[in-house]
Amino acid sequence: MTPPRIEDLDPSSTTLNSRRRAFTRALRLFREAAERVPAYKDFLKKARVRPSSIETEEDFAHVPLTDKPHYFSAYNLAELSWDGSLERSKYISTSSGSTGIPFFWPRGEEQDRVVGQKAQHLYTRIFDAQTGPTLFVNSFSLGTWIAGIEFFNAARWSAEHGTPLTIITPGIDKHETVRQIKKLSPLFSRIILAGYPPFIKDILEYGIECGIDWDQLDVRLLFAGEAVSETWRSWVLKMIGKNPNDLTLTANIYGMAESGVVAHETPLSQLVRRSLSSLTSPELPAATRVTGLYQFYPRARYFEVVDRDSLVLTANAGLPLIRYSTRDNGGVLWQNTLPASIHDHLLTLAREHAVPLTEWRLPFVYLYGRKDLSISLYALIIYNENVKYALEHSRYYARVSGLFTMSVVHTKQMDQRFKIIIELSPGTRPTSALRLALTDEIAKNIRVVNSEYAKLCSAVGKRAQPHLTLVPYGEIQTVRGKKHRWVQPTQR
Repeated sequence: MTPPRIEDLDPSSTTLNSRRRAFTRALRLFREAAERVPAYKDFLKKARVRPSSIETEEDFAHVPLTDKPHYFSAYNLAELSWDGSLERSKYISTSSGSTGIPFFWPRGEEQDRVVGQKAQHLYTRIFDAQTGPTLFVNSFSLGTWIAGIEFFNAARWSAEHGTPLTIITPGIDKHETVRQIKKLSPLFSRIILAGYPPFIKDILEYGIECGIDWDQLDVRLLFAGEAVSETWRSWVLKMIGKNPNDLTLTANIYGMAESGVVAHETPLSQLVRRSLSSLTSPELPAATRVTGLYQFYPRARYFEVVDRDSLVLTANAGLPLIRYSTRDNGGVLWQNTLPASIHDHLLTLAREHAVPLTEWRLPFVYLYGRKDLSISLYALIIYNENVKYALEHSRYYARVSGLFTMSVVHTKQMDQRFKIIIELSPGTRPTSALRLALTDEIAKNIRVVNSEYAKLCSAVGKRAQPHLTLVPYGEIQTVRGKKHRWVQPTQR
């Protein structure tokens, strides 16, 4: 037997009652897994869940969540696979290990097809790759980590199904990436540069140093690995001479090693995110809390929200994910559940910006800061996104590279200290004056987006202020193949 298939992912066939249809597919996947996945069958038996009794969304909400510690780590890979066998797996990737010990994730042809279809829609309907030869520059690591192989496979699938894409794979090497782009760019109509956001910025800066005139090239930027702010997006687009208001130049991917690509930005999702600050509705998230807003295909991914803002995913991944706790905070917006005034406003916005209405049919998923990308200071949570916001809204943003690490350390008196190490931009020297100025601006800007931190500052004064260390460009080293560690362990 083969795993259940997912129909072709065509947004035009998605209807506004897609939530009900998405649940129907999730329920079908749950029943298949309960019957054919040995580990899941045992998991439900121990939880005393009878699969035949699960019929409605309310029933499904009582099925126990799965996660790495209590489900995937409790069984071997064969037991976690369809029919207890790995024979249909084409390859195995690993998670980044940023949240613990790396885990192995088998993947097969079905997963490549689903992600390939999503990627093809993105390349052709947003990046216009169907209109001429396009160079796809894969600057993700190509080791056992999923991003490099995922985007290579997706681009190859798209190329094999009619998109005029040619792929190069320089990986995490900005010198090789820039060398290849300089050599090959005259032969192509456009370039899709894909990579981890901080590394993409490095490539663009190094390209300028090497004489690449980015504003003369049709460059599209594809990010993955972490959310990007609108300020950061505008910064890199201005850096290469592009219009920050052009919604077809960039797209960020929401993905995870467990399932691959989960959702991606579209021109519509960017419009909605930019509009959040002017919309007030209990059904919508606050603009200051949202770190990423994407659209997803309900035929392939089913989201639930539990405990107010914890995202739970059901998807036919290489190892079937049933009510999987993603560890991400956020929410889901289904168009047919929005108030009429909000629905009509967003639809009008889409029409004004000539966004294809097929995009309007896809539901949204939005993210807040991740629980494991934060520190605890005096029992309150400060997210790495708070510090990113503070730097990006500083007068001195041009003097920093964008990389930093943050931690909480304890003094000899066992007081907590909020420590941030910040990497400067090329050519900028660390000075006491710059450190003091940045300290004041970072504290002020974090108070804007983190009300609890603002209250803490009022309560404990200077003890809540960050203690900055400025280091020259290149001193914060990223680990090849892994995401940058924004948060360091608490030091005592």
